[in-house]
Amino acid sequence: MSRIKHRRNFLQGAGGAMAASAAVGGTGGRAAEAFLGAAGRTETEAQSVPIAVFAKHLQALPPEELARRLGTLPVAGIEATLRRGGQIEPERLDAELGRLCDLLARYERRIVIAASDVNRATPAAQRYLRTLARHDIRLFRMAYYRYDFNRPIVPQMEAFARQAQELAELAKAEGVAGLYQNHAGRNYVGAALWDLAEVLREVGADDIGVAVDIRHTGVELTQSFQSATRRIDPHRRAVYVKDFRWSANGQPENVPLGQGLARPVFDDLQSLGFRGPLSLHMEYTDHRDPSQVEASWRAICNDVRTLQQWLQSPEASQG
Repeated sequence: MSRIKHRRNFLQGAGGAMAASAAVGGTGGRAAEAFLGAAGRTETEAQSVPIAVFAKHLQALPPEELARRLGTLPVAGIEATLRRGGQIEPERLDAELGRLCDLLARYERRIVIAASDVNRATPAAQRYLRTLARHDIRLFRMAYYRYDFNRPIVPQMEAFARQAQELAELAKAEGVAGLYQNHAGRNYVGAALWDLAEVLREVGADDIGVAVDIRHTGVELTQSFQSATRRIDPHRRAVYVKDFRWSANGQPENVPLGQGLARPVFDDLQSLGFRGPLSLHMEYTDHRDPSQVEASWRAICNDVRTLQQWLQSPEASQG
């Protein structure tokens, strides 16, 4: 299927979302309905490439309300925070995950990715992954590996590679797959993508793939991202979508999607072809402040609209 036809299929059920251009107002699901109309009613209408909304900024919502609001958006579901400090604490997963899945299913939504604390094969990790599989959640985002700059780098990479291989074997046995997100920062394994390709060299992408984050890729590799995205491409299983700009003090600042510098990375990945879900990470409100949940919801609705526009009209930005 050509990329143009692929995009048309994705957007087939979302025409109402594109027709309205007014700013999102109001609260709750009405904010989405104001510009999405009926476009978000069912996943099957629009999702040849499923979109997930990262739930970190919506954790203050009761699960029932979260599910209802998601039902108004043209998304497949959420990247759920099933980790310490998240929607469900790991030790409560057995007791609470089924209810969250059932609530989402009422609105034809689901957990697309589980954001986890797992990055090695342990008995606790096995129980966690087995619980995900029992609820038909097939992708989990791993916790990060980090370098110790007081030790040689290459032996650390070799140790991380062994950990990844062992975790990949466990994930395969449990019927799930890991995602490792590249994250900008001084000691994150994978910030440059090239090192992550080496760490995962002996691991199949069906067992542990890479979630290429366009914001973090743009921050770390502003001018050289194309070589890195092609090096990691055989392992790419998801794309994480958010935006940034450089602040006056030279630090990256998170901004609404479309108002920053991450678009060229997105278009580059789209030119290579999307595989797996797109996870929308809205990171420019304070998720720690429950009073910000309505502002976060409005921001997510706007970012969903922008993402649809990006999918419909790729820019020629890879020159």
